[in-house]
Amino acid sequence: MQAVEGLGIYRFLRFADNLSQGPLRALETTEGRQQRFAHLLQSTSTNDRPEVRQYLLQYQDRMGLVDLFPAPAPDESALVWFGDMADEQLMLRAVCASWPDTDIYLADVRRLAQQFEAHKNYVPCFPSDVLRELLPLATPLPELQRQSWAHEWHTLTTQEHLLRIYEDDRILGVREDFYDEDLLSACKPYFQNQARIAGEVQQGTHPVGDLYLFYRLKLMADQGRVEIETNPDSTWHSLVRRL
Repeated sequence: MQAVEGLGIYRFLRFADNLSQGPLRALETTEGRQQRFAHLLQSTSTNDRPEVRQYLLQYQDRMGLVDLFPAPAPDESALVWFGDMADEQLMLRAVCASWPDTDIYLADVRRLAQQFEAHKNYVPCFPSDVLRELLPLATPLPELQRQSWAHEWHTLTTQEHLLRIYEDDRILGVREDFYDEDLLSACKPYFQNQARIAGEVQQGTHPVGDLYLFYRLKLMADQGRVEIETNPDSTWHSLVRRL
């Protein structure tokens, strides 16, 4: 959810967890959230940088659906901004499952696509003043759609996938090496900043967090497919080349 200043709305929630990565089982329990956090910590530990670990630790207590509770009061409604990013679509489905009695209004940034052609259809790509333009266009969530998305969320929480994409209006579980070939294609025979390589992949059809892509690059280096020259000051400025 994207906070937009000055709207006079009762409160804002910013959802911290990236639901496209990691296990989704039993997120309502402490054990489930701990398992999720342990997986995310492991999948970034290959970066060997304290700032990466610190980045995750600050969200440890917000794993899973913690940010969605307590649910809105009976006299509150909810306005949800979302677009084509898997994390946004997963959050929307989690909201439908977690707030069954709340009136929900949809602010779909894809409705701004023609007006702002330079933007990707993801909420973070739009400044707050642009997101305000969606307010008069927000539409109530039909009950059948709510039930469908809630059911999809519950189904996803029973699956074993550790990586998910959004495609054809559905969330799909994929293999953890889903981005490897795109990463390899973005690498050159000469060294490049790995943040630039990750950024090129993120411009594709299925965006994902840069830390996950750095993790995959490190595994590819262990496999002898790429070489990484680690920057001692910053993971984001390490250099990578294709072998």
